[in-house]
Amino acid sequence: MNLLRISMLAAVLAVAGCGGGPKPIQVQPPAAANAKATLQEVAQTGQLGSGMMQVRENLQQIKQTDAAKGNELLSELDALEKATDPETIKAKAKAMADKL
Repeated sequence: MNLLRISMLAAVLAVAGCGGGPKPIQVQPPAAANAKATLQEVAQTGQLGSGMMQVRENLQQIKQTDAAKGNELLSELDALEKATDPETIKAKAKAMADKL
């Protein structure tokens, strides 16, 4: 009988010790940091890519907390997306990144 109790206790302790623990939390970098990193890359290459959609979303998040800054940067993003000359793109992207 004691052997049965010890076996049951050992089984319960073994199962109880197999918890998954806390789940990892994904932390997203702030919107400004994301936008700045992408704009710095554009300032280096002079090429616009699909990252501009994410920059727009990040700037819209900035607009929620700082409307003036967000509106200014969104306006500049519109001009940046219309630019075709790589040197103009580099200059505009750098100027925007410097504001973040």
